[in-house]
Amino acid sequence: MSAEWGRIPLACPRCSAVVVARAGGAHCPGCASDYPFAGGILHLTAGGRGAPAYDPHHFPILNDVEERHFWFRTRREIVLDALRAEVADLAERPLFDVGCGTGGLLAFLMRSGVPFAGACDAYPQGLALARARVGGPLVLVDEGVPPPLAPGHRLIGMFDVLEHVDDDAGVLRRLFLALEPGGVIVLTVPAHPVLFGEMDELARHRRRYTRAELGRKLREAGFVVRRLTHFMAVMAPLILMMRPLGRLRHRRWPASERVAAELRVGPLANGVLRAWFRLERAWLRARPLPFGSSLLALAVRPRP
Repeated sequence: MSAEWGRIPLACPRCSAVVVARAGGAHCPGCASDYPFAGGILHLTAGGRGAPAYDPHHFPILNDVEERHFWFRTRREIVLDALRAEVADLAERPLFDVGCGTGGLLAFLMRSGVPFAGACDAYPQGLALARARVGGPLVLVDEGVPPPLAPGHRLIGMFDVLEHVDDDAGVLRRLFLALEPGGVIVLTVPAHPVLFGEMDELARHRRRYTRAELGRKLREAGFVVRRLTHFMAVMAPLILMMRPLGRLRHRRWPASERVAAELRVGPLANGVLRAWFRLERAWLRARPLPFGSSLLALAVRPRP
């Protein structure tokens, strides 16, 4: 394994001791467990699995559309804007992406100058696609448990992942402890419980968040919230308007076709929505949005 692996604070999923990189994988000095390095990915797993948090059959669909789809392109730009606005020393904070999926957002941030520490996901199908986009450390982790990160991280990202987790408060506490004092977390989640519908169920979302709930859970984990805003404002009414069509699809189409249809946007509609969201992005540079189908939060672990 290359030297960059030795700079990532990773914990043993069995005993929580800091693992040590070595040829062929990683070793835990606490419980003597060994973790193999295969296919460009470190398998840092203990074999436990919780309730399924995602359907890995969706990864190829996402991989195919996220470079051109207005929603994915807008989300990644808004994340980058928030990082540049709130993190003065961003160039000195390598990002560890928790739940990187196919790596599309991560690859964009890397191309935009955000330094890369590593990334993890619970699904080898997503990591295999991410491996084609991202050079550097990728880690396979267990599903249904907090990611095995050791203390010392400077910047952690979690993009539309927290809503898939049963114990979201526990995960936030674990990420708080994984950050060094002054460390930053940036995350996105779906907003407004009233919008919870069939696509949330297909995506295996546990919940959608209110702005107040997300801020409260971050503060209860110990974070100081620097930025908390809705985004994707026009999507909230569109989701409500599309529900009757979703119910019709549910009766006639299998799940994979319903997901593909949801992500299929014609060039004209895609261009119109991209133009609209450029205006929204400009608004967000000056002030938060009071509503939208998604939420972005950026928070800091305070220094002593």
